[in-house]
Amino acid sequence: MTTRRERKKRETRSKIFHTAMKLFQERGFDTTTIDMIAEMADVARGTVFLHFPSKEAILAHWGHDRIEDIGERRDEWDLEDLSCEQKIMIIFRMSLEKNREYFDLAKVWVKYTLLSQHAIVHDHTLRSLFADILEAGQDHGQLHASIDPIIAGSMLENIYLHAVYDWVLAEGNWPVEEILQTKIHYLFNGLNHNR
Repeated sequence: MTTRRERKKRETRSKIFHTAMKLFQERGFDTTTIDMIAEMADVARGTVFLHFPSKEAILAHWGHDRIEDIGERRDEWDLEDLSCEQKIMIIFRMSLEKNREYFDLAKVWVKYTLLSQHAIVHDHTLRSLFADILEAGQDHGQLHASIDPIIAGSMLENIYLHAVYDWVLAEGNWPVEEILQTKIHYLFNGLNHNR
């Protein structure tokens, strides 16, 4: 059971996060300041830093928040009759839904996480999720036992991040879902038909 203090802390963090995201959308990431976030969230400047050490950390939380949402929607993609490839494609589509809905934020996220020299270090939650799916696939005989789920999960994460990068650079005018489907199909089926 969470204490009143823990609930209050979580509520404050959520308030700061949502306020910042609203400001990023309305005013742009570069022009939004920590002081603006604090004022609009009605908290002290130090409180913002207590929860998020930088604006980039708030943006990183947005990426993490989307992965948590995918985990909470597990009943939509973790079905026994689906292959690993199908499960991963459903997860890609779920993530793309949010990227389409918040395209301006997706552009900012790409700029500061994939293009910046000071790129945010990802916590690899997506990679871990993929690795878990692949490991379960091995347990059910869908995938070869010699495959390292962490390495393969990393490859899938890289495919996704690269596709989002290309899609954002094309201002959303790029067949990202089709490209993702083709890339993961190649990965799961291999390039050499003489295996």
